[in-house]
Amino acid sequence: MITLSIENRSEFITGFLGPISNLNDKCILKLSKDQITATLAAADSTIVCNASYPCLLNADANISLNIPDIKKLIRVLSIIPDKDFEIIINTNNISYSKNRYKFKFHLLDDGIIKIPSINIEKINTLEFDTTFNIHEKDLSTLFKGSAFTTETNKLYLYTEDSCILGELGDKSRHNTDNFICTVSESFNGKAVEKPLPINFETFRLISFTGSKEINFRINQKMGVICCKLSKGPTSLIYIISALIN
Repeated sequence: MITLSIENRSEFITGFLGPISNLNDKCILKLSKDQITATLAAADSTIVCNASYPCLLNADANISLNIPDIKKLIRVLSIIPDKDFEIIINTNNISYSKNRYKFKFHLLDDGIIKIPSINIEKINTLEFDTTFNIHEKDLSTLFKGSAFTTETNKLYLYTEDSCILGELGDKSRHNTDNFICTVSESFNGKAVEKPLPINFETFRLISFTGSKEINFRINQKMGVICCKLSKGPTSLIYIISALIN
């Protein structure tokens, strides 16, 4: 019998399953001896997330779980009363039975869910022109500003003096309201002189809550932004594609 043990149910749900459920309803969880990983994209493929969380699998083989509904899995795991829990991995389902609680959650067959064709290791070795950190409180200011700029869904990132600015607006349209705030007071590398536009609704899919500091890296030539953050034992890496100017 193959079992998967998770030490902290709450951290697993809020730090790992919750963030990936923001991007897509379905995903493939890849299990190894001591880690769960998931790589998935949003519906429009403008953002890809790679998430990892520590676990204990009592098998040497790598196992894939094709999850048909992440939010549904979150709901049933939330009912479990224990902080630590163990699920049984069967041929086409995962199950739980302890302390008068039982459930069986069926999985999809292999090949139905597609994993994004992105190599996270290559992304990590990609040369980035500009790096900076953003604190959660500064992102909170940016999100509050979006209540004012309701006519656009674009966010521009660029440098001014020694700071990174975030601008909500639309530079391709005349007479549109905009909101600008400093999101980082310093950066390393090359200045971003030409504002880099990204879809703000895509940016909202990133699960920033609970991360005091988020690392951003920009490859200006390719229009790629890599965002890395941690939520307790969960590591989250987001790859965002910039909009075409």
